[in-house]
Amino acid sequence: MGSTLHRYLGNLAYVVVLLEGIWGYQMFQEIIPNGEIVPHPCKANIWRGVGHKMVLGGGERNQFGLDFSTAGKQWTKALCQLDSDGDGKTNGEELGDPHCLWTKGQSPSRSSGLSHPGVCEPVNSTLCEVKNFWVSCQKEEFKCDAINQNETKNVTVRFPVTEIPPKETTYKCMIFDLPQDGDYHLVATEAIIDNVNAMHHIIVYGCKNVENSTIPLNEPYDCDMLPGGGCSDIIGLWQVGVTGECHHEISGFRIGVNGYKRAAFEVHWNNPALLNGTTDSSGLTFYYTSKHRQYDAGALLFGQVYLYIPPNEKAVTALAACPGDCTRKVMKDNIYITFAFNHMHYLGIHQRIEVWRNGSKVQNVTFDEKYMYDNPVIYRFDNPIEVRPGDELRTTCIFKSTSRYKTTTYGMDTSKEMCLAIIAYYPKDNFALATCHQWNSISTCDWEKDVIQGCRHKDILNITIPESAAIYRSVTENCAPLGKCQKECVGIVKETKQHPCFQGDMDKLQRMKAVTTQDPALKNKLMDFFAALDSCNFELALEAKGLDDLNTSCTTSSDGIKVCSRAGPVFTIQPLLLFSSFAFLKFL
Repeated sequence: MGSTLHRYLGNLAYVVVLLEGIWGYQMFQEIIPNGEIVPHPCKANIWRGVGHKMVLGGGERNQFGLDFSTAGKQWTKALCQLDSDGDGKTNGEELGDPHCLWTKGQSPSRSSGLSHPGVCEPVNSTLCEVKNFWVSCQKEEFKCDAINQNETKNVTVRFPVTEIPPKETTYKCMIFDLPQDGDYHLVATEAIIDNVNAMHHIIVYGCKNVENSTIPLNEPYDCDMLPGGGCSDIIGLWQVGVTGECHHEISGFRIGVNGYKRAAFEVHWNNPALLNGTTDSSGLTFYYTSKHRQYDAGALLFGQVYLYIPPNEKAVTALAACPGDCTRKVMKDNIYITFAFNHMHYLGIHQRIEVWRNGSKVQNVTFDEKYMYDNPVIYRFDNPIEVRPGDELRTTCIFKSTSRYKTTTYGMDTSKEMCLAIIAYYPKDNFALATCHQWNSISTCDWEKDVIQGCRHKDILNITIPESAAIYRSVTENCAPLGKCQKECVGIVKETKQHPCFQGDMDKLQRMKAVTTQDPALKNKLMDFFAALDSCNFELALEAKGLDDLNTSCTTSSDGIKVCSRAGPVFTIQPLLLFSSFAFLKFL
C-alpha cells in the first residue's frame, strides 16, 4: 500500500512538473513585451516558450530564460539592457522595447521586426552557429504510404517567381490545368514552400464550368479568399506547421476526364514588416492515381465570420454551426468525416468541432484543448465519423487577447482572427455545400430563404422596389445624415426601427451589405440612409430614459461618451458605431 501510494505520488509530481513546463510559460508571456508573438528564427512560427529551448515550452531553459529567472521572472531594466543570446542586440531591442520603458498593460513601442532574445541570429552566421547547436531549422518529412505506390503519379505546380508587395496581407490566385489524360483520384498533396517568412497558407480550389472562365492560365492575379472563374470547391490546402495532406485510403478527390480538370491556388502572403524586394514561388506537389478508391471525397469549410474580440481578455468565446435544418436541406444521405482540423490565428487558445443530433452531443470531431496556430493538429480517422441529415456541425473557438490593446475583428491578416473548421468527407455528392458560414446567428442556409426573422432581406436595400424605396425616401427626406436631429425625423426613425430588417442581427447585416456593395453610387446612398437613420439615436435614448433635451444637462468626454443628468441619477450613453470595420461576408 505504502509503495503504491509512493509511486502514485511520484507519478503525480511528475505530471505536475510536466504540465508546469508546458503551460507555465503562458503567464510569463504576458510580463515581457510582445511575449506572445516572439518569432522562430528560421521558420514561419511563433516561439511560444520564449525562455525555453523547446518551441512550445517546458524542459531546459535557453540563456534568456536563465536571465529572466535571475531577474526574478520580471521585465526589469537590467534584463532589458542585457544581450542574453550574444548576437549584438539587447533583449529590449529584440522584443520591441529598445528604450526599456515598457510595463505590463502598455503597448510596446513596436510589435514588428521582432527577434528571439534567447537565440543568436542570424542562426547560421559564424558568430551564432556554435551558440545555436540546439536550434532545429530542419523541415519535417512528409509521410504518406499512397505516394509510394506503383500506380501513383505526381505533378508539381508552383507560382512563377513573384514579388511580394510591401503590405501586411496579399492574396494572389492562379488557375492551372490538372492532369486530363485519364480518370484519377487525387490522394495527397505535399507543400513546396519557397519563402517561409511570408507564406501564411495555400488553398487549392477545384474549378467547375471552366469553359466559361476568361481568366488566363498560369498567371498570378490579385484576388480575395475565392479565386473566381468557377473555382470554389476545396480539394487541398496547406498552412504553417503542415507538411502535406494524405487522404483516407477509402476516398480521394476526383480529377481528370471525370472530375476537376482545372484548379486554382489561393495564396496568402503575410508581410507585417512591409519589406520591399522579397519574392515567392511556392506551390504543391499533387499525387494522383488511376487505381480508384471507393468514394469521391468532398470538403466543407464552416465557422463564424462575425468576430469582435475586446483587448486584454483572458477568454472570449465564439460559436458557429452548420445547423440541423441546414444539413437536412442540403444532404442527400449520410456523410463520413475522414479528416478535420481547426483554424484560428495567434489569439486562438482552444477550438473544437462537434457533431450534435436531436439536441444532444454525439461526439467530438476535433478537440484542441491548447490550440497553437504554428503547430496545428491534423485529425485523421481510420474509422470515419458519421454525420446524418439533420445533424448539427458545431465549432467553438476561444481567444485570449491579453497581448492586444485594440479590438480584434475577423480578417485575413494574422493580426486579425478567424474561427473556421475544415472537414474532408465522403461521399462528395451527399453534401451540396462547400461552405457553411455563420454571421452572428444567421447561417448560409438561412441566407437562401426569402424571409429571415421577418425580414425580406434580399429586397430591403434594393431601392428600386416600391416598399424599399418608400422607406429610403421617408428617412432621407426627413432626417439629416450626421446632422442635428430634426423634429420631423423622430417619428420616422422610431417607425423604421420597428421594421424587422432594422432590428438586431438583421440590422447589422443590412449595414454590412451597405459597406460591402460593389456599386459606388448605391453604397453612397445606403451610407447616407443609415447615417440619417441614426441621426436621432441620442434623442431616442433620452426619451427611453424618460428625459428630454430641454431639461437634461449633458457633457461629452474626449472618447465620445455623453454623461447626462436631470434631477435624478446620472446615466451614460455610449457613442454608436455606425459601421463596423469588419467587411467580409463571403457567403453573401
